[in-house]
Amino acid sequence: MENGGDQEEPKIELFVKAASDGTSLGDCVFCQRIFMILCLKKIKFSVTTVDMTKKHLFKALPSLGTKIPFLMIDGEEPITDVTEMANYLEKRLAPPMYPKLEPNNPEAAMAGTEIFQKFSKFIKNSSQADEERLQRALYISLVQLNEFLIRRLPDEIDDDTDENSPSERKFLDGDQLTHPDCNLLPKLHHVRVATKALKGFEIPQDLTGLWRYLNSAYETEEFKKTLYPDEEVTKTWQKHMGKVKTTVLRRV
Repeated sequence: MENGGDQEEPKIELFVKAASDGTSLGDCVFCQRIFMILCLKKIKFSVTTVDMTKKHLFKALPSLGTKIPFLMIDGEEPITDVTEMANYLEKRLAPPMYPKLEPNNPEAAMAGTEIFQKFSKFIKNSSQADEERLQRALYISLVQLNEFLIRRLPDEIDDDTDENSPSERKFLDGDQLTHPDCNLLPKLHHVRVATKALKGFEIPQDLTGLWRYLNSAYETEEFKKTLYPDEEVTKTWQKHMGKVKTTVLRRV
């Protein structure tokens, strides 16, 4: 992950959620977002997994609470807000020494922003009366993302291009991963894995733009390196589903 410059690189330490074995990489979408950003910045950094069942590990840094991920740079005060981490890294690790990750098209930053919320409501639902409605809401949000991905962006259109022909770009902003992808792709991975395993719902194959997007991500080094086993995703959402069912039973 060398940048090739003469300037001394900052010392960056990323702390992320550990998997159920307590040591390997866990399935936190926010951790993966920052992990991907650091990989894309092509800089040296260390990653430490934290076993979230051992709360005493946080006592050495009481200002953290129990927040994961957190980021330490050059021994400064840890950064615990994910958006703040992303913004800080973009400003600190800026061109020309490091790649720019901000999208050129503002629309890319807004695409798919409702999906994880819709997914969370659907996957946690234990009421049969609400199941179809919540599944439909998730489906509509996926269709909207698909429509964005097959629609050509302004910089994909020139005098020789039919603007109504479908886009073939790999990612939200073009053929390179940017900040919005680091935010959305980990969440889409959870949607793909958990809804199929726990609800029997699969992302429809006719959403070709969305599947092109996901498959393009699975082929990149940055996404593969920061990914975790599907089983970890399933275990996490099974726990969430169990908590919801317990709460409903207690109310009754």
